[in-house]
Amino acid sequence: MIVCGLLFLSVVNRAYSAPAEIPLSSAIHPAPSTFSAPTVGDFLNACSSDQGGCADEVGAALMDKMTLDGTADICLPSTDYAVAVPEWLSSHPETHNMPTEDGIYLTVKTLYPCR
Repeated sequence: MIVCGLLFLSVVNRAYSAPAEIPLSSAIHPAPSTFSAPTVGDFLNACSSDQGGCADEVGAALMDKMTLDGTADICLPSTDYAVAVPEWLSSHPETHNMPTEDGIYLTVKTLYPCR
């Protein structure tokens, strides 16, 4: 019984005292989420694994950047307006170094002008 207890304590001690192995590149430069991506390129990278977060960030960027004084000239076609944003940004590499919200807002204005 004592031997089993000592063996158990040894295993538990190793589990709690061993440092977690985190890849060095991840520890230094964690992958940004859609909400923390500093550039459009980073945003597109994050979108590839988080479509829901991608759509949420498009909506958040629109709310942050759009003026509500009637001068925005944006007419959203439906509630699915965010779906086309990553595709448009991907096809315009000149936007990839832009701040994320600026690139998203440019895209929304380009895709959905009021006519």
